[in-house]
Amino acid sequence: MFGHLSKQILNILLVLLLFFNLENLFSKDGPTLLQNKTKKKEKLREEELVTKDIKINELMINKFINIDLVKSIFPEATNYGEVDKNSLAVPIYKNDEEIGYLFETFDVTRGLGYSRRPFHLAVGLDKNGILRNVKLLKHVEPIAILGRTDQDFIEYLKQYKDIDLKSGISLTLELTGADIDGDSVAMRETAGDIDTLTQIDGISRTTTSSLLFMDAIMRGARKIARQKNILLDENDLGNFVDLELYKPQTWNSLIEDKSLEKLSIKVLEAQDKFDEIKSNAPRSLRFVKSDSEFTNIYFTAMSPAGIGINILGRRWFDQYISAGRNVDDQVFYIAFEGDLWRKLENRISNVIQKKNIIIKQNNKEIYITEDLFKELPFNHAKKGPNIVSQGLLYFSSKYRLNPHQPFEIIYKLNNDDGQTITFSLNYSLPKKYYLKSFDKKIIKNSNNISLLDIFIKNKLAAISSIITILVVSVIFLFSQTFSKNKNLFSVIRVLILAWVSIFIGFYLGGQISIIHLVNLIKSIFLGGGSLITFFIEPIIFLFGITTIISLFFVGRAMFCGWLCPFGALQELISTASKKLGIKQYILKDKIDFYFRQVKYFLLAFILIFSFIELNIANILYSIEPFKTAITLRFIAPSKAVVWALFLLISCLIVERFFCRYLCPLGAGLGILGKFRQISFLKRRNECGNPCIACNKVCPTGAIKPSGEIVMSECLGCLDCQVMYNDNKKCPPLVALSKLKAQN
Repeated sequence: MFGHLSKQILNILLVLLLFFNLENLFSKDGPTLLQNKTKKKEKLREEELVTKDIKINELMINKFINIDLVKSIFPEATNYGEVDKNSLAVPIYKNDEEIGYLFETFDVTRGLGYSRRPFHLAVGLDKNGILRNVKLLKHVEPIAILGRTDQDFIEYLKQYKDIDLKSGISLTLELTGADIDGDSVAMRETAGDIDTLTQIDGISRTTTSSLLFMDAIMRGARKIARQKNILLDENDLGNFVDLELYKPQTWNSLIEDKSLEKLSIKVLEAQDKFDEIKSNAPRSLRFVKSDSEFTNIYFTAMSPAGIGINILGRRWFDQYISAGRNVDDQVFYIAFEGDLWRKLENRISNVIQKKNIIIKQNNKEIYITEDLFKELPFNHAKKGPNIVSQGLLYFSSKYRLNPHQPFEIIYKLNNDDGQTITFSLNYSLPKKYYLKSFDKKIIKNSNNISLLDIFIKNKLAAISSIITILVVSVIFLFSQTFSKNKNLFSVIRVLILAWVSIFIGFYLGGQISIIHLVNLIKSIFLGGGSLITFFIEPIIFLFGITTIISLFFVGRAMFCGWLCPFGALQELISTASKKLGIKQYILKDKIDFYFRQVKYFLLAFILIFSFIELNIANILYSIEPFKTAITLRFIAPSKAVVWALFLLISCLIVERFFCRYLCPLGAGLGILGKFRQISFLKRRNECGNPCIACNKVCPTGAIKPSGEIVMSECLGCLDCQVMYNDNKKCPPLVALSKLKAQN
């Protein structure tokens, strides 16, 4: 019985073996079990093929070119010319007019298929940089075993008709894996601005072949377009950087010729930096030898093939950098090495969530966000180190980065108390990759539409911000009308505060902080800044512009009282505490006065140290609980969470505790608000003498005993206006009502 079972198992294995090799067995050009040279053919690598000399008479296009093929791609064509020795493309003519070019993908790109054998596609592009059509010539991809036919490939390639080459391709693929050179490559989207990519449907169950076809089509067509001086886009990176220059290099040789920059950080360096700010290093670094290696940080530009292919390999370079991106995109690589770093940070994505990686060029600082980052699981570089986390950073031309100028990469390290130190490394693209000079005017032109691009990409955030701003503006414009109905106004007030704190704050992360104000001030004094740089998120930009404009009309009131998520959260807590009967505590006037000055001193220190010592400024920034409570939703270091909770709990007994005494942003807006041009809060002659009814309802104590409202302390809650219009509670109105009744 056992022998019979063994025989059945062997039969099954034999059937499976024959089944999965059936197509190759009957393929004339494909590898078979009987061919002695199969192993040699399977070892073909694009990296090696690209560096080989190509003979014109051996080109595949010579075997396939004829007028029928030409007309299937260029219906208006009448004839074609000889193969161009430089571009390896065939010029296409309509009578005597050159209308485009036709090339074969293997000739131009040396791309291989999933089978590790060449595939052959005919691609046509016109002189406007438009793909006219793509035709399948020949392939040996193993698709029959997957239930696919040549017709599936033909239908897939029909989607490449009339595609603009400046736009990258985003393949809609099933999340499958493919064994390529021993690695499992998962098909995933890239990062950055992907909304402008052209959408193409891949072939299910043959996702790798779909992707490789796409790479060869786009890479080859763009290469020829640049050689023929076809302007794909005024910001086309290929006009300024040699994207094709390539030679095989190891990891260390890339470091030696400065293609790849490395920053080594010892534990002692981190400890010393924390000592300088009189704080402790993270616990995981306190109990290891000081001369131990904390981490090595690596950074480079990935768009040039000479760098990108050597780090990622041809397949991943094509997928994530070459064909899958718009021509104006710049892609960078960042990686961390070291077990101590891994134990502390775990992954780069965790560092990015804390906004602790910054790219700086001149005076522009870009805080890396998750939508700009693509994490990579494997290090494909030859003789590469033991990378513990790596990924790609994507920037389109709207970020106005000059590929010829140096970059500074800033890495922030937090300790257990939430205090921060910084490390930085400088990177410059080697001059061997330079082409023509990068024109600053081109950068300026791209900036005109960058805001619109950002808004389109973040429609929900932009629309939500605009609606919120309009609603709050209407309330201020018609404040006297709304404040006459106490109950209605109370409901509106609570609903808006809940909307701002929960949706705008927790969900969309729309919290302006003192860092935004400092960056704005620094850009004014130091120059080179741009609102786009630090108002890159629609909510921050729109709320920021609204706040600046409103300072001249209502002071700090609109932002602090209505648009600040943390402020809204504080007031909701105070409102709930009053409903629960918790007694509110009011400090004595003298103590209250001195406490209010604290926020102005904090603002002064932050501004001073932001210019002379950033590490100390970073410590002072942590006074703000906004990042912990709103941006990170309390997923932060324990001491930062405790601090944020303490401030919120304080609101149970002292309304708007943080706003009153500690908020440096509120202090700055209060000072700037002194330039306001109108007085929108109505007062009577009786206010302050003898009436003090408004003083008692003001949640921040911004009304003096004299009845004067200190606008630098006013949050614009309009409670005083509700009292002002209340015929039953406002003493002057009550007295007037009694007088009318007597008459």
